[in-house]
Amino acid sequence: MAKVKTGPKVKRKLGGVPAKARKVDSLAEQIGASTAVIVTEYRGMTVHDLQDLRRRLRPKGVEYHIVKNSLFRRAADQAGRRLGDMMVGPTAVALGTIDEVELAKGIVDETRTLRTLKIMGAWVGGRVMKAEDVQSLAKLPPLAQLQGTFVGTLQAPLASIVGTLTAAHAQLIRVMNAKGNA
Repeated sequence: MAKVKTGPKVKRKLGGVPAKARKVDSLAEQIGASTAVIVTEYRGMTVHDLQDLRRRLRPKGVEYHIVKNSLFRRAADQAGRRLGDMMVGPTAVALGTIDEVELAKGIVDETRTLRTLKIMGAWVGGRVMKAEDVQSLAKLPPLAQLQGTFVGTLQAPLASIVGTLTAAHAQLIRVMNAKGNA
């Protein structure tokens, strides 16, 4: 006759289902607060490389997480961000509350230095993007520069009109001053 366990269940090493549920809730909160989510493949990177990568990304406002794909998929769905089929293999995600372009630049710069880091895709501005789109996004100038260019473009015709309208008055004043001095 076999022995039957009658005591309380043995605790799991990592906390079991409740710990996973807390992890999903925490991730969903972080995903919901982030402006963009960039999914990368870290295959071939050492723990030291990953620690250095996190250390370099943190001052830029980027958090880099290695999470289980199934948990991250659940968290993304809970946060309302469908990531499609890019969560395949050993993946890590970059999250940040900074400008999407700055986030993409931070990750793309790191892929240049770490050849083993590969961008799989991203969720930016409510849509799923491919790796090539993330590369293109990283090539854009920063938001402040784009805003300055836009304001300058709007301001140039207005300054031209003001200059044209005040030129006639200024010319009349110069003629009057010349007559007064003569």
